[in-house]
Amino acid sequence: MDYYSDDVISYIDPSIVLHPLFDSWFLIVEDILLNDEFQKRKLFMHHHNMSVWDHSILVSFNSFIFGRYFNADIRICAIAGLLHDFYSQAWLSTPVLEHLENGKYTILMKQKKSLFKMHGFVHAADAARNYVKFFPELENKKITNAIKRHMFPLNIIPPRYKEGFIITIIDKWNSVHELPSIRVVPVMVKNKAIEFLFGKI
Repeated sequence: MDYYSDDVISYIDPSIVLHPLFDSWFLIVEDILLNDEFQKRKLFMHHHNMSVWDHSILVSFNSFIFGRYFNADIRICAIAGLLHDFYSQAWLSTPVLEHLENGKYTILMKQKKSLFKMHGFVHAADAARNYVKFFPELENKKITNAIKRHMFPLNIIPPRYKEGFIITIIDKWNSVHELPSIRVVPVMVKNKAIEFLFGKI
């Protein structure tokens, strides 16, 4: 299960690497990208064929860029954007994750949950706890708030700071564009409803 690499740049979309502001962003996030636990997010699926690793990099870099335009703290935007989905349990199963550390990352996936305990409602708070566990030196009220509130309006309390609003908006924008077609949304909703009502078939 070879997921770790010191050459993290080769795992980043070339359009980001070639951007004139890449080096400034990379200086802020390099230590996170090199972290073993964070690199496991290459194995977590986010939407369709995109990993949590790829999605988090997109949100982080785009939030960093938007933060410059809106006079926000670009360091907060870059870090909170990268760690906003750093939740401890995967929500989509893959054979690789099933075997990684004896299925440690898929345990909760096998349990039936009530609606408000499902991934969309709980992963933001989980990510806010998890980032402090693995990156205690980065703990900051703006980072924590941005991560914890990024699922607004699904989680009903909005972000408190400008940086959190930027991450929330960029996350939604990127997530919509990760879907291969708007036509898949009704099928996804139907499948999730069946799973919720009857469990996995």
